[in-house]
Amino acid sequence: MFKFFKNISYSLLGKVIAMVFWALLDIVAARLLGKDAYAEWAYFFAIATMLFYIGWFGINASAKVYISKYENEPEKKQDCLLSSIIIRFAVSLIIGLAIYFILPGYAESLGFPDKYPNLKWLFECAAVLVIMNSITEFLKSLFMGLNRFKELFIVTVLEHGGYFVFSVILLMFGRNVRSIAYGYLLGGLITNIIGFIYVFINNRIKYPVKFSNFKPYLKEIGRYALPMAFIGIGGMVLVEMDTFMLGLFSTKSDVAVYNIAKSLCSKATHVNFALAVGVMTSFSLVDRDNVKEKKKEFIRMELLNIFIALSVSLCFLIFAGIAIKILYGDEYVEAASLLRMLVLYYSLYSISNFYSVFLDFRKKANIRSFWYASIIVINFTLNYLWIPVYGATGACWATGLSLVPYTIATFIETRKEWKKLSLQ
Repeated sequence: MFKFFKNISYSLLGKVIAMVFWALLDIVAARLLGKDAYAEWAYFFAIATMLFYIGWFGINASAKVYISKYENEPEKKQDCLLSSIIIRFAVSLIIGLAIYFILPGYAESLGFPDKYPNLKWLFECAAVLVIMNSITEFLKSLFMGLNRFKELFIVTVLEHGGYFVFSVILLMFGRNVRSIAYGYLLGGLITNIIGFIYVFINNRIKYPVKFSNFKPYLKEIGRYALPMAFIGIGGMVLVEMDTFMLGLFSTKSDVAVYNIAKSLCSKATHVNFALAVGVMTSFSLVDRDNVKEKKKEFIRMELLNIFIALSVSLCFLIFAGIAIKILYGDEYVEAASLLRMLVLYYSLYSISNFYSVFLDFRKKANIRSFWYASIIVINFTLNYLWIPVYGATGACWATGLSLVPYTIATFIETRKEWKKLSLQ
């Protein structure tokens, strides 16, 4: 139990500090850039975030699961770790190059130059941002799989602290969206260098490196990455499709205020995610001897997650107006009502994500990937129908309602898995 709370503490503290840095950067960007330029950054970052999910390609989550399986087999763990690094760099480079040569060609059809004057340059920059981000998230997944939550904390703080510090410094010299992009590049580069130093300090190569040994691990990680990649596409749709479609079909003002409300909700889910990743490694190894004890631990953490979700939701409902006005200013006060509407999205996402992480560690990604498809279909359809008519309000309700079937499904599948484990 002590190890649980130690892991949760590191994971949670890292997420909280990351949220603080993100919020500070978002506030500074909104105030210094003004509504129009901030809307351009929000629109681009929605597209970039969707590209991040594509860049991950399921490799990070798959590597995390397999590395956690070899905790007590050091030679296999070394081979699995090195294999995951090889496949991560290869996939990141391929996707990055594809983005660089393809995406800028679509800039004009997506709002360049009249609506978003920096969009083509930002698309070129996106290729490097995707490579950096995929490696940063890979490092975090490695530390989760290796049960090194102190290092996870350090990398998380370095990442978001770097984004904040470099972006704000550059914004002071040039108040445009390119300054933030450069800040992200510098922050990502430093995080990745330091992250890999930690990886190799804590996992020194002690056994002969034979590339012939990597083949089975490359195959296993790659095979399990495919359903995880599909789930990532669903996550991409859920997290940023609404902001992207607002950028296409609605006004810059709608994009700016909706981005603030949605981002606050999305970042709040990191508190729940920190709890989930802090405890789920333990549930990847359940047998007849420990199943009763593990199930009790799971239920305690499940109830804690629900309590956190309800508490944060209540804070959003009560303090949204005051918080938005104080932090962002009167120019963005419309975001408060949108934040209250998005409480449904936050609550369902936080609860379903807890079950999702459990199912991933139990190698049940294939099952939940089917239900994740419902998010893609419902979210896209409702956004397409409601955004042109209702603007940001339509996006809020579309995003929340799209999660209902998936949340119910993950709850049922989790109960089925525990029932199966209890009968083994």
